[in-house]
Amino acid sequence: MITARRLTALSLAAVAAAALAGCNEQPKPSSGSAHAQAVTTLQKVNTQAHQCWLKDDAFKAYGIVPELDTSGTPRLLVIPRGKPQSLPQLVIAAMGPDVSLYGPLTDSALSPRIKADVGRWSKGASGCA
Repeated sequence: MITARRLTALSLAAVAAAALAGCNEQPKPSSGSAHAQAVTTLQKVNTQAHQCWLKDDAFKAYGIVPELDTSGTPRLLVIPRGKPQSLPQLVIAAMGPDVSLYGPLTDSALSPRIKADVGRWSKGASGCA
């Protein structure tokens, strides 16, 4: 015969075992995670930048290097064309759906266009200015 005390002890043991089993499970990244959103946003920007900027004389001196598969902050680097080891002239970084820009090109004559293009593209729009 099971006493109330024994039943309570069995119940507590079952709860503890379930809790410990849950501790060993690794959380699965959701497709809606901030990192996944950032990668998706920068993929849109990268596609449009390649279609628009790299065919435009204003950007003929630059190339684009995507760094989307890192564990850190995904970003696009705009570097001098043919100089892959040089410092980026523009960094487009994303945290979730938010995009930030920094580097020398943000203070150049191209800055208004860059900001407008990246702003549009990061929201899903397409097309060149």
